[in-house]
Amino acid sequence: MPDGKVTRSKEDLLAEIEALRKENAQLRESIEESEKFYDVIGLMSSEMFWRSDAQHRFIYMSPAVVESIDMPMSEQLGKTRAELAGEDLNAPHWRQHLDDLEAHRPFKNFRYSRRRSDGEIREITSTGRPVFDESGQFHGYIGVAADITKRLEAEAKAKSAEDILMVAINALDCIFTIWDKDDRLVFCNDHFRHLNRFIPEQCEYGTTFEEHLHAVIDNGLIGDGEDPERWFESRMRRHRNPSGQHEVSRQDGLTILIHEARLADGSTITLATDISEQKRAEKDLRESRKRLMDFSSTAADWFWEMNADLKYTYVSVDDADVTGLRVADYIGRTHRETHPRRFSENKMRAFEEQLKNRESFNDIRYSHILDDGREIHLAISGKPVFSDSGQFIGYRGGGRNIASLVETEEALRHEKERAEQASRAKSEFLAHMSHELRTPLNAILGFSEIIRQQIFGPVGNDSYLDYASDIHRSGEHLLSLINDLLDLSKIEAGKFDIEEEELALADLVQQSERLFAHRFAQRRIRFEVQISDDAQRIIADRRALSQIFFNLFSNAEKFNKDGGMVTVTIFKAEDGSLCIAIKDTGCGFRIDETDTALAPFGRIENPMTKETPGTGLGLPIVDALTGLHDGRMEISSQIGVGTEVRLVFPESRAC
Repeated sequence: MPDGKVTRSKEDLLAEIEALRKENAQLRESIEESEKFYDVIGLMSSEMFWRSDAQHRFIYMSPAVVESIDMPMSEQLGKTRAELAGEDLNAPHWRQHLDDLEAHRPFKNFRYSRRRSDGEIREITSTGRPVFDESGQFHGYIGVAADITKRLEAEAKAKSAEDILMVAINALDCIFTIWDKDDRLVFCNDHFRHLNRFIPEQCEYGTTFEEHLHAVIDNGLIGDGEDPERWFESRMRRHRNPSGQHEVSRQDGLTILIHEARLADGSTITLATDISEQKRAEKDLRESRKRLMDFSSTAADWFWEMNADLKYTYVSVDDADVTGLRVADYIGRTHRETHPRRFSENKMRAFEEQLKNRESFNDIRYSHILDDGREIHLAISGKPVFSDSGQFIGYRGGGRNIASLVETEEALRHEKERAEQASRAKSEFLAHMSHELRTPLNAILGFSEIIRQQIFGPVGNDSYLDYASDIHRSGEHLLSLINDLLDLSKIEAGKFDIEEEELALADLVQQSERLFAHRFAQRRIRFEVQISDDAQRIIADRRALSQIFFNLFSNAEKFNKDGGMVTVTIFKAEDGSLCIAIKDTGCGFRIDETDTALAPFGRIENPMTKETPGTGLGLPIVDALTGLHDGRMEISSQIGVGTEVRLVFPESRAC
């Protein structure tokens, strides 16, 4: 009996094993059917299905995975997602994903990269949920994945195209906006934001057009003098019923030209341009034209035109008293054929040469004799006119009746001749009188010097010696005055001849300073000279330059203060000109008194100069002699500080 039990047990065991084998086969067949089902679903839906075990190793993948990743299934099953990805697992998104897997939490759209066998990177998103049995034991994950590489590429291209479009729109010199069918802002460029930079919140997407306009008005962003209510109503009406272009005035004098169009979906596109500069240019052009007409009406009495054959085709005034001839006598004729008077043949040929060369001309003068015998003096000016292609088409200009001008010029010419004759007579008189006065003055100076020196014996009374000294000093002063007058009259008459030679400036300064050394010493006036190495010599007339130094040193001594200073500085300026500057520390004068100081016999009257002797001819002679050497004199002075006289000679005189 025991043997029978054992036998039954084996049989039972074998039967149970067989039953298990059948169940296992059925399960395997069921799983294979299930996998085939998933494969079919995956192929039909282009989705990638997957399943992983409790250790997150893949135990199933649909064929779409192999197609996307280009890797055999056998090389993927049994590996985790992290092992297949080959990415940095310390990256934040990987750490979060691994934490989700460890906690058996569902996850959605986890994005990672997979590398194909050809090296191409594929972007994958995966979504999964955990699987638990009835007892709550975790068995792994089941989920779907998608290859989003092409979608990302399409999005990148779309983003790139959008960026390019945005750049292109911003590059346009215009304002661009799109308002949707509900009249809300859905797109705008930088020009729109800049125009409305004071209301940035009302430039955000979603703002209605009406809200935007109210913000514009409330912040004073409409043109000066605009009625806000009328401005708002006009802008809203045109926006809701777009047709053609219209102008809108905005802040800071801006004028915006707006063009709007309604699209099929009900949205509105606004394209606007800032035409402020154009409007200002148009205004300036109108003003310029009006100004030109105003000027023309005062600058010309009549206008004329010539054709390409240089024949008159238009004259604006048909009045011989104005134009010298009737219009019929001008039309169809050249200027020569109108027979102008006071227009020599040489002058006519020169004028015709100007016309031939297509040159502008100005103030061409001539005259005509009227029927009543009166002579009408005229002047015309003109400029050539060319077509857009550059072809010469004639002349255009204006004319003036210059009868009064001719009379005035004749009178001025007559008065000028009289003045020149009087000037010559004055110069001749001064030269003659200077010569006549010198002879007795020389005798007075000689005899007074004999008495002062007591050459023929003692005078006997010291008072006579004092009188003789006074006579000698007065005679020297009068002789100096006569010499100055003679020099000035010669210069004015153009008879002061200069003999140029190369001169050492240091020697001339030293020679002139010796004449004042005694006076400088008496008044404790220091005398300093600074001559740069490149300004040692000058080409000039010795006598004229000595006279210049003498006059300037004389003024520097006379108008200086006791214990003062006289500085002579000679140097070359940056432009190569030679500069001689004589500066004193005297009383000085106001800069507006310079003209007085330079006028012949001009004396500046103030408490500091009132008692100082002088004729007022020193500076005029210096100025004239400097001009004879192609130079100029510059004066700077300040009361109580002193005066500086600077002589500037051209570079050609430095050597």
